[in-house]
Amino acid sequence: MKQLCVFLENKPGRLANLLNILEEKKIKVLAMGIAEAGNYGIVRMIVDKFNEAIDALRNANMAVNQSNVIIVDLDKLAEVAKLFGDKGINIDYAYSMNNNKVVIKVDDEENAIKILSSKGIEFIP
Repeated sequence: MKQLCVFLENKPGRLANLLNILEEKKIKVLAMGIAEAGNYGIVRMIVDKFNEAIDALRNANMAVNQSNVIIVDLDKLAEVAKLFGDKGINIDYAYSMNNNKVVIKVDDEENAIKILSSKGIEFIP
């Protein structure tokens, strides 16, 4: 699954502007995590129209990039974290999503997917 990463100045109204741009294009935010990094924030999002979102945000002169993430059931998070830890895969960050899901960014996506597949754990790559 592809995730948007948007870098925003840490000031009032910046997040509202970002969300307004998406709303105007009828792009639905399915999951969002925000991390504060001093004068800037990193907004990580899963959206229903990925390419349209990238275009809209870039056209608004926002710093945006993409990264790959894995989505699993929140109920499986402890099991997944143990499996990854046992195999030396680091979870860089995670945030919750609708429908009892969690978005996970790992340092070795290829092996993480192999591990989940071999254990029969459902996921969205």
